[in-house]
Amino acid sequence: MDIEKIISEELIAFLPVYLAMKGNCTLILTGGGGKYEIEKTVRTVLNQISKFYLIDLNATKKYYGDLLNIRNLTPIPFNRDNIFVPIKVRKPLLKNDGSFGYVNISYIKKTFSAKGKTIIQLNEGNNIESLSSVDTVNKHIKNGYIVKKLYREKENTINVNEKNLYLEYDKPATKRDIALLINEILKIKENIR
Repeated sequence: MDIEKIISEELIAFLPVYLAMKGNCTLILTGGGGKYEIEKTVRTVLNQISKFYLIDLNATKKYYGDLLNIRNLTPIPFNRDNIFVPIKVRKPLLKNDGSFGYVNISYIKKTFSAKGKTIIQLNEGNNIESLSSVDTVNKHIKNGYIVKKLYREKENTINVNEKNLYLEYDKPATKRDIALLINEILKIKENIR
């Protein structure tokens, strides 16, 4: 699986599926109608996407889970524009088979109930059926938008702090700054001997 190529096509969703003669696999939907059947579990695909975006999946889930006061089914922000929410899409046949896939909130057009099933309509024209109620799906989507807002606020805070740091470099050094530097140089010199 060339994860970089798939991500470059705009990742919309990755869902667990059972494929004949292959077993537990993942269906990836991308922008422009791309569909990829990957012979790996959703968990493996999720870990590969996390590595691509250089995020620590466990730390991310814990951080946003604590902020939302939820333990499981935490939305995952890969970056400011790609926030994925967990959606229950099947009943697992075996113990370690996952039942949840992940959908990018930016591509969700609407959710509704039809014939006793919850349908997530995507901007690209695809529909995803969920085993959860419409209220539960909408709660996950709402949590996704909260994470998106928190992610952007955190990102902006980091940017503001960096700008403040650079503004400090443009100021002239004071006698105190020079004295501190001399002290540090002397300490380093003593440690070298």
